[in-house]
Amino acid sequence: MLNGRQQFGLALSAALAGLAWGYLRHRGDRRAMWFGVIQATEWFIAYGGAAQVLQTMREALDGTRGPDPDDFEIERVTRTRQIVSERTGTDG
Repeated sequence: MLNGRQQFGLALSAALAGLAWGYLRHRGDRRAMWFGVIQATEWFIAYGGAAQVLQTMREALDGTRGPDPDDFEIERVTRTRQIVSERTGTDG
């Protein structure tokens, strides 16, 4: 499990790679830089950068830095998964 600083570094690296990828992929278009910015934002969010920024902001507002060992851990749901199974109508 990555700590906060490592998670943010990974997300920032992904954003830089996304910026380069988006720009190079659309380099013939006059809006290539905007495509790069959108790709960078998508990858930053996907690799947990936005969650880390929000957690840091929440801790700054609370006046705490890091988890208190006496507190319980709050689990946040960040994505959902839907599983679809198909039944054929025959048993066995």
